[in-house]
Amino acid sequence: MNKTEFLIGRSGLDLLDDFYPDDLPNEWRFDYYSILFKALALKIDTEEDLEQIFTELEDFDEVFELVISIEQAQLLDVTQLTSKLKLIYQYRSQFNLFCELDEQPSDEVMTILSDYQLCLQSNKKLKLDLNTKLITNKYLHFNQLPIRYTSNVLDEKQIRNFLQDILLINTKTVLICKHAESETLNKIRIIAEILGF
Repeated sequence: MNKTEFLIGRSGLDLLDDFYPDDLPNEWRFDYYSILFKALALKIDTEEDLEQIFTELEDFDEVFELVISIEQAQLLDVTQLTSKLKLIYQYRSQFNLFCELDEQPSDEVMTILSDYQLCLQSNKKLKLDLNTKLITNKYLHFNQLPIRYTSNVLDEKQIRNFLQDILLINTKTVLICKHAESETLNKIRIIAEILGF
């Protein structure tokens, strides 16, 4: 039996379409967004109020996955990595740390990351003590949830092919479409439901 469940979202809360009501205060955007979409990626040095979001996540009854993304240069530099993670360490159970990278992280970096729910996405297979899946030509290395991150804007046929490829993971999977607006996210959600996920 298929166990795939897609949690669909985007990178950042700054949707450019008419998703948010005009009079919605900025600090309410996360609440509004999370009613419809079940995943969100934010940069580790986001301007969003992460502390407020973490507090709100504590009260969530529904499934929602927050993905904190970090740049490869920040992840591979032990000093930068330690400094960035210090600010969010106490909330580590409330998010998945994500990075797109093309270099093998050092053992020291992986030791620092061992306390976190982690997913690394790469064009090549890395030698890591993590679950590894090849999905849509990207290797996902993860210890909790696979996170497939794409910067491409997908049409309906590409969405369907993308979802069917991810189906092979056969587990709960986060799909982050970096530049997607609410219309595209809704299409992905509807196509996933039509395909029976």
